[in-house]
Amino acid sequence: MRAFIKRLLSLYPVRRPLSILALMAIDAVALLAGLLIAGYLVAGENRVSEIFYLAPVLLTVWLSLFAANGLYDRAPERRNPGALLAAILLGAGLFAFGSVIYPETQFVLGEILVAAALALLLDGGLRLLYEQGIEFIYRRGFGLITTVVVGDEESRRKVRRIIEQQPSAYSVVGELGMSGDRVDLGLLRRILDRTGARNVVLAGAERLPDEEFLSLLHSMRLRGVRVRVVPGTITLMSGRSILSQRVGMPLMEVGYPQLDNNQRLMKRVLDIAGAAGGLVVLSPLLLAVAVLIKLTSPGPVFFKQKRVGADETVFLCYKFRSMYQDAERRQAELEAENEADGAIFKIRKDPRVTPVGRFIRRWSIDELPQLINVLKGEMSLVGPRPLPLRDYERMDEHHKQRLSAVPGITGYWQISGRSDLSFEEMVRLDLYYIKNWSLSLDLKIILKTLKVVVTHEGAY
Repeated sequence: MRAFIKRLLSLYPVRRPLSILALMAIDAVALLAGLLIAGYLVAGENRVSEIFYLAPVLLTVWLSLFAANGLYDRAPERRNPGALLAAILLGAGLFAFGSVIYPETQFVLGEILVAAALALLLDGGLRLLYEQGIEFIYRRGFGLITTVVVGDEESRRKVRRIIEQQPSAYSVVGELGMSGDRVDLGLLRRILDRTGARNVVLAGAERLPDEEFLSLLHSMRLRGVRVRVVPGTITLMSGRSILSQRVGMPLMEVGYPQLDNNQRLMKRVLDIAGAAGGLVVLSPLLLAVAVLIKLTSPGPVFFKQKRVGADETVFLCYKFRSMYQDAERRQAELEAENEADGAIFKIRKDPRVTPVGRFIRRWSIDELPQLINVLKGEMSLVGPRPLPLRDYERMDEHHKQRLSAVPGITGYWQISGRSDLSFEEMVRLDLYYIKNWSLSLDLKIILKTLKVVVTHEGAY
């Protein structure tokens, strides 16, 4: 149970919704209790049932005011007692105004003032207990945001000392020095892989050239790792710094243009809808193929292989097993017969492929389990194909530029010849896709993929 809670709280996308829901529940309980007690004290028992009847409207108005006053934002904003007081007084004012327009609510000024005072005391107390509980959870090691600190030695020491002294959600699990005016991205990736850190605090960002800084941001974005920067003196003097997570120092969270975020969110929505819909619609076919594979050759139904995805992250890629069990061991024996150039390995009449495997490869059915990878966020419906570790290790550095996008089940390469193209042509097409990506291009590729699958172009 402890491990489950720790895992749940470590998922950053879940933390914010959970926090907001918990705070809204606290506020609703405090506000409703204030209204009920005030109603009972002023008008007696009969008033309680009337307030219950009005409760949905009253709570909706009051909670909306709480949201407008930043009481569901991050810790520094939501802990402002002035914002809580302002939201409750605004709500009381609206109720007083509403009671004049709609006298059937039967609210009187005394009842409203008592309700506001009680709600302020109850909500303030409950919110204080909530914040104390959050700090207790952090001290027990739950919900910590694992962090890698990047910067020169002195800056890293200062950041680490402040984080360790403050009861915050941050936990330093790794450090990386800066080599002059650059960050070793390869080493940073290895540290992130080893520690599982989901946050990077960068001290000394002003010393990085623009191109170096943007490469770092792009790399971290592909990994879903947040980047926060310790601002320099000039930035602090401008008054625009953002105090993040009450960590004891000003931290600026670096974001991307909203338009770009919206497009990528839409791409993710398309991925989830397409993958979930595909698994449901194709479930009879998937089940039939699974049975055929199990009946015709020994071994598991699915083939799981380590592949290299966005920003050189390694994940398990799912496919229907189309080869005999000893296929990976036999690959070393067949290297001399490789018909593909560059880093990839392909043989048209591969002796390791089973009869059923040859059929499902011809119709690209073996790739369908990768819809699971799409749901997990490891792949997209459209993007560069993820290559096995064997192929990745044989790539030149300039080939690895194709890893600057989330890999896909289909892509520009698949609709342009697939296995009939050389490795260099595949890389060139992948880079073209990355540089010219748009949702409309994704949709065109998906439609053209259907034609390619039906005509078996480049499939073997």
